[in-house]
Amino acid sequence: MNCQLLLFAIILGFINVAVSAVENTPPASAIENNEVCIDCHHKQDGELVESWRASAHVTTEPVTTCINCHGNLHKEVADMARRDQACIICHGGEKDPVVHSYSSSKHGTLMRLEEKQQDWGQPLKLANYRVPGCSYCHMHSGNHNISNTVRQNLMEDPESEEVQDLMQSICWDCHSPRYISRLFSNGEAMLEIARKKFREASEVIGRVENEFTDDDLLQARQMMKNMERHLRNVYLGVAHQSPDYQWWHGHPALDGDLLRIKGEIGKLRREKGIIAN
Repeated sequence: MNCQLLLFAIILGFINVAVSAVENTPPASAIENNEVCIDCHHKQDGELVESWRASAHVTTEPVTTCINCHGNLHKEVADMARRDQACIICHGGEKDPVVHSYSSSKHGTLMRLEEKQQDWGQPLKLANYRVPGCSYCHMHSGNHNISNTVRQNLMEDPESEEVQDLMQSICWDCHSPRYISRLFSNGEAMLEIARKKFREASEVIGRVENEFTDDDLLQARQMMKNMERHLRNVYLGVAHQSPDYQWWHGHPALDGDLLRIKGEIGKLRREKGIIAN
């Protein structure tokens, strides 16, 4: 009886191994939909799937699926998603500030020159790439919650320290902690100066809201929209280490915005015959 039970257990073990092997066999044909990926990978690594579900790729519209980034051929999924082009397609194209601030940086320039020599089969960690692409920084070690690496609010950001700690640890793959600490410190100082300019413009408009109608202040408020864009450029320049976006598209642009807003308020005062205090 014991021999029969042992034989049954052995046979059952072989069956489980065979079933597991079948379940874990990558599909040879094209993957039809996102659920095929989720069903299989949730069994293998549920944390990976849940981190994707918590990211902006899912919580905002349109949802970015596995196939959007990885394609529908399993043998190409890693190589395809690790290339910058997988991100650029959805993030506005080559001229969008998010993309261009990176591509105009030293990292981006080297990536463009050496892209064809990169081994895209390497994992996204341990300095496996000479320069970091989009996925190396924002999906480091296979983390699919890209929201962990991006500040959501540039004026009041309670997550900034957490984001900084994560990003610094990624930079340490290739650079010394002291060098990275100095870069991040300088970047924070540059961002704070940009915020002061934005706050000053907001206060300038706020002080005269009781003096003028919404129509009167329409032009000034539209200029504030430009300031939001240029503040973001400074952030992108700091994050991607792009001098063009820190300066040319950032701080000088903010200075011009602030001067134009003050000029617009001064013009309104003159037209209304209001004498400034």
